Amino acid sequence: MHFIFAVFLLFGFKTKISTFAIWLLYISLHNRNLFVQQAGDDLLRLVLFWALFLPWNAYYSLDSKHFKYEPKQRYTANIGYLLLIASVYFFTVNLKTSSEWRGEGTAIYYALSLDQLRLPGVGDWLYARPALMKACTHFFYYVEFIIPFLILWPSKKGYLRVIAFALILIIHTGIGLTLYVGLFFIINMIATIALIPSFVFDKLETKFPFLAFSGKSVHLPNGAFARLKTKLNPLVSVLCIAVIVISLVINLSSLKWFSYGLRSESLVPVNVLRLDQFWGMFSPEVMKKDGWFVYHGMDSIGRQWDLRLNQDYVNYKKPLHVVSMYKSDRWRKLAENMQRDDMTFLRPLYCKYILKKWNKEHPERKIAILNLYYLQKFNLREYKATPVTQHLYSVCDNH
Repeated sequence: MHFIFAVFLLFGFKTKISTFAIWLLYISLHNRNLFVQQAGDDLLRLVLFWALFLPWNAYYSLDSKHFKYEPKQRYTANIGYLLLIASVYFFTVNLKTSSEWRGEGTAIYYALSLDQLRLPGVGDWLYARPALMKACTHFFYYVEFIIPFLILWPSKKGYLRVIAFALILIIHTGIGLTLYVGLFFIINMIATIALIPSFVFDKLETKFPFLAFSGKSVHLPNGAFARLKTKLNPLVSVLCIAVIVISLVINLSSLKWFSYGLRSESLVPVNVLRLDQFWGMFSPEVMKKDGWFVYHGMDSIGRQWDLRLNQDYVNYKKPLHVVSMYKSDRWRKLAENMQRDDMTFLRPLYCKYILKKWNKEHPERKIAILNLYYLQKFNLREYKATPVTQHLYSVCDNH
């Protein structure tokens, strides 16, 4: 069902219904997968929420062929959407309070020092150039600082938003080429397409006439439905304003100098609608803990087996590229969360999953006991790290 509505939304067919359905399905999906989510998931969920009140089926959609007149803009929703995009960068830069961001310029170095995040190719290439990493750190920090002002500052034709869009494309392309962050950078880039002012699309349509395919031939809905819609407009505007205020309070409460937080009764609609958000990417500093997993299995007669490499010799050495251990960023995020002291309960569950999966796929070589090890180190300055230490995260059996 999720896929069907996603296809509808892609082509702009029954856009409003599809948006509402996907938003609900995403809330359900996120509620059931709390330990593999990242900031991109929060952004996508909130983009879908604001899209419920925006006329994003007005152009470049199948629905647009049924509009004789351009749908009216709901300015409170427009402001809410712009504030959402601006908040991502305003609060992430204000949460980056460490000297590695604001003084030393070593944040990119530490990010690329994480074997569990650094991608081969461009990531390895940049990691070998300390001066360039320092320059990139300062560039990222100050770009994130000015982006919110470029988005929200009034400009006659929206030229400042074009600059903001270009800068967002640059920094997220850099992230996507160097760090294993899944869909995070793609979601951010797509969400900011809404920043592009109309004159840009007008020029594109002039140059590429096939883009202007929306034939407006049918009148907008009228009669009882239109009257009901008109009556609901003030209520929708009040809802949008309330969500804007709640979102600002949630984000401001993440800053040390802001002491006010939402009352407990206010958290009910926040949690139900999943309006929760936190834009603390790599803040206040980049994490230093790093490492890799070893799946040390033993069969019923004590023979050892490496479940990751499928061999009788258990290899504790660091893989050439640690990111290759993970099938997707979701698995990498789960592995990252298992390293946290407040999420140790995930370790035996993960151990049991790996053991059951192995025995199901390898009935000829069943494993009786699995020792889940984590080889841990802390990254230091100048390409140094603490000695690797071996941590037994969990022991599980097939019973």
